[in-house]
Amino acid sequence: MVFGKGPAAVQALQEISLSFGKGDFVCVVGPSGCGKTTLMQTLAGFLQPTTGTVTVDGRAIAAPGPERGVVFQQPALFPWRTVEANAGFGPEMRGEDPMHRRGRVESWLRRVGLLEFRHRYPYELSGGMQQRLAIVRALVNEPLLLLMDEPFGALDALTREKMQEELHAVWRSSGMTVLFITHSVEEAVYLGTQVVVMSPRPGRIIESIMTPFARQEGERDIRAIKSSPAFVAMREHILGLIWGSAEG
Repeated sequence: MVFGKGPAAVQALQEISLSFGKGDFVCVVGPSGCGKTTLMQTLAGFLQPTTGTVTVDGRAIAAPGPERGVVFQQPALFPWRTVEANAGFGPEMRGEDPMHRRGRVESWLRRVGLLEFRHRYPYELSGGMQQRLAIVRALVNEPLLLLMDEPFGALDALTREKMQEELHAVWRSSGMTVLFITHSVEEAVYLGTQVVVMSPRPGRIIESIMTPFARQEGERDIRAIKSSPAFVAMREHILGLIWGSAEG
């Protein structure tokens, strides 16, 4: 991906090759300015790569589409619409049957603990609740792929861990596919089935690492997992890759 032309041209991504399967939770980490968001925007269809192709389910991506849900760092909700109306915005714009739409919206709001707030407005919700609503708005479209660009970056540490647990619960129960961008290596190692480490600009993939913690069965204690020797070792390995690439 190259922005601009001639002497002013900036190469954001270089020789990126990445694939992942249905039900994977792919986390992308790397230093600031390495092209993480640019990579996500090509998958969303907001940007077309200068060379190469991007495909989802075997189809080339030419523009944004409902099969790819996008959640940004800031919720970007419509302040004049209620929680319920925000959640159902996508199906409403596609002209979906109101009864079918309402049932699906209520189901997702119930799943994330927002059903009792369905007649409230975004300003009446906490930051974490607003981000849950933004996630629901994407999920109501039943996307093949959920794209998330640092969705928990603005939250305090406690709310962030609660949101990690809630997102994981939705992912594990729904079997959706997620690409998740984050600056937090700890978050990536905990959430991801795969962690993709990118270099400084022009962004390249240094290493793609399969991580076991997301699919652990049985009782899940987030603090116990994050303090385990295996988790700490993997976190430090990835941090070393990022620091080494930045120094190089």
